[in-house]
Amino acid sequence: MKNRNKQTKFPVARIKRIMQKDEEVGKVAQATPVVISKALEMFLAMLVEESNKVAAARGSKKVEAYHLKHAVETVEMLDFLKEIVEPVPDPSAGGTINLEAED
Repeated sequence: MKNRNKQTKFPVARIKRIMQKDEEVGKVAQATPVVISKALEMFLAMLVEESNKVAAARGSKKVEAYHLKHAVETVEMLDFLKEIVEPVPDPSAGGTINLEAED
């Protein structure tokens, strides 16, 4: 039988505590933090997958912060993160990486 506490990869109790810190949030149904945890898991998987595609396209063996930045800038669904990744330096923008040579 599956352990009910390990259905998600993020701590449900902590998510519930964070949700209840907001004064506008009243009681939280038991299933709500579980759904939020699963949504977070799926979102991060998509974000890492897009960053991995950028890293592979640039011929990198590691996913770096600027790969994440490029993924955020190119995937329309991630537009809301642009302000957060803006300060991340991108070596390809400064001329240290020649993208045409890698293709």
